[in-house]
Amino acid sequence: MKSKYFAIALLAALGFLTAVVASTSAATFINNLTAGGASPNSPIDLNPGWLFWVQSDTVSGDAICVEVHPQGDAGNYFRTQCSYDIVNGPPSSNWRCDVFTGGVPSAFQSKTVEYQFHTANYGTNCQTNTYFFTGFNWTFATGPTAVSLQSFTAHGQTPILLLLAALLMLGLVSGTAVFRRKTIHK
Repeated sequence: MKSKYFAIALLAALGFLTAVVASTSAATFINNLTAGGASPNSPIDLNPGWLFWVQSDTVSGDAICVEVHPQGDAGNYFRTQCSYDIVNGPPSSNWRCDVFTGGVPSAFQSKTVEYQFHTANYGTNCQTNTYFFTGFNWTFATGPTAVSLQSFTAHGQTPILLLLAALLMLGLVSGTAVFRRKTIHK
């Protein structure tokens, strides 16, 4: 009977040690390799949005995340999961972090933005199971970089060209109607 309790205690101890080893085998370093703007840690301006490059020793099932907020407004933060990319970045980078590629919100425009990296379980979009925060060690200045459809203009289109295009379309539609074969119903 004592050997049964010993075996259970031994299995519990092994389970605990396995959990401890698994939790300590998560990322041990996150290096910011971002260097895209006027200051050394400014992201690359994607117009719209920003690109950060990171190096980390994450394990399977983990992802690197980036969190940004306007300086002095920590409650207005945004987190996103980075994508694993060992091909396109600077040497030794393995994570690419794209932020606000659909347009930079006005709260982040013409501000100093603070950012940090952290680790999270892959697929949680960095909202849960977050750990290993680097701290908001980096800042960069932003401009009015939000781009919307209204900012695009059609260059080289004059009213005469538009009129010619409309006449061409009208001619095609008319020509199709004139040359269409008549079907004889019996």
